Amino acid sequence: MGELPNNLLKKSELTACLCAPGVVAEALERLTRGEATPAELAACVRFDPVLSLRLRLLPADISAQPDLLRALLLAAPVASGAAQAIYAIRWRQSIAVAHLAQALGVRSGTADAETAWSAGLAHNLTDYLDTGIKPPSHVAGWLDTLDADGWLADAVRYHAEPLARGRAAHPLVRIVQLAYQLVTRADAVDSVDVRAVLAALQMGAGEAAQLLADSQAQARQLAQRFGLVDAVAQSTGAGFDRLARLYAAEAAHAALHGHFRHSDGSSSRTFGLLQDSLRALFGIESACLFAPAVDGTLRSTALIPAHPALRALAIPPDDGHSALSRALARNAPQQFERGEADAALVDEQIARLLGVSRLLCQPLALRDGQMGVLVVGDMVSDLAMSPLWRFALAECSEALGPAAIPSAPARGDAIPRDRVRRAVHEVANPLTIMRNYVNLLSERLGTDSAVQRDLGIIGDEIERVARIVRGITAAEETASPVAALELISVNSIVSELVRMALGTLFAPNKVNVQIDLNPDVPPLPLQKDLLKQVLFNLAKNAVEAMHAGGHLKFVTRLVTEDGQRQVEIEVADTGPGLPDAVVSHLFEPVVSEKGGDHAGLGLSISRSLVERMNGQLSCTSTPQGTHFLIRLPTLQNGQAPLMTTRYGSM
Repeated sequence: MGELPNNLLKKSELTACLCAPGVVAEALERLTRGEATPAELAACVRFDPVLSLRLRLLPADISAQPDLLRALLLAAPVASGAAQAIYAIRWRQSIAVAHLAQALGVRSGTADAETAWSAGLAHNLTDYLDTGIKPPSHVAGWLDTLDADGWLADAVRYHAEPLARGRAAHPLVRIVQLAYQLVTRADAVDSVDVRAVLAALQMGAGEAAQLLADSQAQARQLAQRFGLVDAVAQSTGAGFDRLARLYAAEAAHAALHGHFRHSDGSSSRTFGLLQDSLRALFGIESACLFAPAVDGTLRSTALIPAHPALRALAIPPDDGHSALSRALARNAPQQFERGEADAALVDEQIARLLGVSRLLCQPLALRDGQMGVLVVGDMVSDLAMSPLWRFALAECSEALGPAAIPSAPARGDAIPRDRVRRAVHEVANPLTIMRNYVNLLSERLGTDSAVQRDLGIIGDEIERVARIVRGITAAEETASPVAALELISVNSIVSELVRMALGTLFAPNKVNVQIDLNPDVPPLPLQKDLLKQVLFNLAKNAVEAMHAGGHLKFVTRLVTEDGQRQVEIEVADTGPGLPDAVVSHLFEPVVSEKGGDHAGLGLSISRSLVERMNGQLSCTSTPQGTHFLIRLPTLQNGQAPLMTTRYGSM
């Protein structure tokens, strides 16, 4: 069992241990209210065997990072459904043994109160592993670093041994053994072996019985406080459990996003935040980063501090044998286990220098379009499949981003760039909340297809807003990567737009809508968000033009222009028309005459978006109404592009 380093003592497995949902909820409430000083947070999580240990194993300065702490709590697996009844029994045993061990230590004067509490609380830590039962010696190893001499780990390791074996052991071991026997054995206080230990501690059976009763009463009170009562917990249903997990995951993402907001854009600061995330959320202590060097090989960088000997390694990106080069070539995470037959020796050496038994090699986007490989050791086996893991990497890459380009001095009504960035960051929070509530509603409202379709539209629109907002701060001077095109049904986009806006835009403004869609219009290779934005802008302008209500018509046609097949989309209203002076400058970014919050940019933006789709946008207006006409080619750049097939608009 000891042939590989760190093979038994992987703190990453702690992230898979179940926690008490009531303790997690109370800790989150304190963080949200801003009341969670380090001492107050510790006073709350000390009643959870897993959380208390996880936080004690983290660096002391973790308390100064509330966003990361919130992400840790939200991502922690909690007991739910039918499993909660079994969990509650084990948790009450943890609390009772912890309280009794603390009382015995204080009464006898042989052990520090907090150390005795910690040892008693962790005595059955193996019961909380959600990945199967492990030997007690395995989990005891997690406690080795908590006291210099290892007595706390020994107390957990030997808690269930016969009392006679511990007669001359360290007092902490004997106290935890005694507390365990008293809590788990009926009438243990009257047994010969227990009375012998009590006598050695200069205590009588009556006093021990009273301490035991106090401990059991304390466990019952805490069970009431945290919702782990003696009655068998009733499952609230698989739908609610799934809903709770989904909400927690989304909220953890939001907290993690807030954590990476503390980056100043520098690589050193961003990777420092990433390392904090690796420790807190995934239990990963050993990591390094390989990036392309000037000679094209993959070499260790100083962005994540690691063993200096790693810098002597140079891995060709086309090697194909090393898990690092495979990860880069396939743009997908690759795993490596020490001792594998035919494994690359360089991977063996990296694992040895990191002091781990297995590696996950994860591609990671760096600055200036470069791709590196993040190497982490002794992680849980399915880490690469975790949504939180992928989100953390995406946040890291986004925090790195392109180097900020200094903004020009403000002129006139120009908004300072740093103010725009702050606003964009703040907008992300309500968007996340709205997306969470859409997910909640989706679960609560069942399988009604019409309702689910509407919620799907809302969710997609929220995500589209998020993408637009994120794009605001992108430097215009930096060339954006070409977005992948999809085969999009124009007719579906029009139908979904009308459905989405019927009750919120058209009906409240007394506008009747007619759609005339040609079924022969083929799917087009487009960026769907661009067309949706254009059509919504045109529809909104039309509604605003028809002050007292009117008629709005959407038409799609398949036409041939100059020998090229094109799709026409017409948006026609029955408003009063536009003055000639306005029509002549219609697509120029001017100050709007509508007043209110209109910026006069909608049509200018719409034309630029249509041109990005290699199309044309034109307008004709008479006193009987205004007609906008979009023409889009059936091919982009004269040929069918590489794309994803998608026939729905959403």
